[in-house]
Amino acid sequence: APAVQVENKELKQRVLEQAVTYPDKFSPASKDFCEALLQKDPERRLGFRGGSCDGLRTHPLFRDVSWRQLETGMLTPPFVPDSRTVYAKNIQDVGAFSTVKGVAFDKADTEFFQEFASGTCPIPWQEEMIETGIFGDLNVWRPDGQMPDDMKGSSGQEAAPSSKSGMCLLS
Repeated sequence: APAVQVENKELKQRVLEQAVTYPDKFSPASKDFCEALLQKDPERRLGFRGGSCDGLRTHPLFRDVSWRQLETGMLTPPFVPDSRTVYAKNIQDVGAFSTVKGVAFDKADTEFFQEFASGTCPIPWQEEMIETGIFGDLNVWRPDGQMPDDMKGSSGQEAAPSSKSGMCLLS
């Protein structure tokens, strides 16, 4: 389908005033999560608040996610996209986001993105720890399959990490 050109004024009006419609494929939890992220009033919008992502982490959409296991690389993702595949029904949907056009990172970009790696530990060391499976040895799971206490916060619930990424969190 050809792209429809929308004037900036109309686009702004749509963003600020119109409700978003969701396909039937959206579960109630995913619809609620999207609506919370897209809340028109910034004070009520779900997101990073008070130096924490707890509002996002505790949303019902993520009730089955073990954040500690995810951060330590112990969970297998349900889907790993192939970076060479276009997952759009129509190539026109890709538009300006296409990597085919090539994006060259300069030194400043590279240094900036390196901070997102996974903490202050050297990358080769992190890779070695992941490859050896040491994270599985560090936490002994209970016989009933329940998460060990050291993976939970003081309240018995999973605690949010106190470091940038949680990967090299030592207690």
